[in-house]
Amino acid sequence: MIPMRKIILFILAFCGLTGYVIAGDEAIAYSQTYVIFLDGSRAGKEIVTEKIEPNGDLVAETENEIYVTDGLETKRMAYATRMVLKKKSFKIKSYDYRYLTGSTGDSYEVTIDGDEITRTLHRGGETSVVTATFKPDTVILDFNVYHQYDYLVRKYDSQVKGRQLYSDFIPVIGNHIAVALTYIGESNLPYSGGNLPITNYRIEFVGLRNGTISVDPDGRLVRVVIPDQDLEVIREDVLPANR
Repeated sequence: MIPMRKIILFILAFCGLTGYVIAGDEAIAYSQTYVIFLDGSRAGKEIVTEKIEPNGDLVAETENEIYVTDGLETKRMAYATRMVLKKKSFKIKSYDYRYLTGSTGDSYEVTIDGDEITRTLHRGGETSVVTATFKPDTVILDFNVYHQYDYLVRKYDSQVKGRQLYSDFIPVIGNHIAVALTYIGESNLPYSGGNLPITNYRIEFVGLRNGTISVDPDGRLVRVVIPDQDLEVIREDVLPANR
């Protein structure tokens, strides 16, 4: 099992092939499961489901769980998220995160009003509010929520390529950090169904850590690797049989 100390440090520091189509006001849901590995061992999973609102906005919801151990007992940590993105532009409209384990009902909400982004945190019966500037290049790549890389890649200008910078708003700290994405090439990912063509990017949480993310031909997240955290996240439908 993964040591609790490593999981806690990770949380504090980092925190089939289907798609959706729009036909009139109807949408086919997109759903995927990602398997989370730490130190090479299974540590949890993330299930994401998307739907299209009647106004065209995209709503992405997740159920997440991770198992941690202190060497004596194993505990389950679970949380759920909901993100609303504007149609076509994929700009954030709102974001909610709530813990499903524990007795305090901790949660936070993020809202955008003009050029301001506000995070309201509910923790241990107390509420705190932080407001920051909502920048045109703002994204949310939250701690331990991985499908959100889908929306980062969609902002990447594949015609220009090179290193492109974004502003990652981290709700827990209520502030931005710089994130850079760089195209590093194409490859194939072997799995039980054959070889999946993937596009690979270097991701930098500037001044903190680096890694790689890979997406399929539809731009959907396939894998995340962050060596400094001994982290690998792989989409379940392309998971090798021996994993």
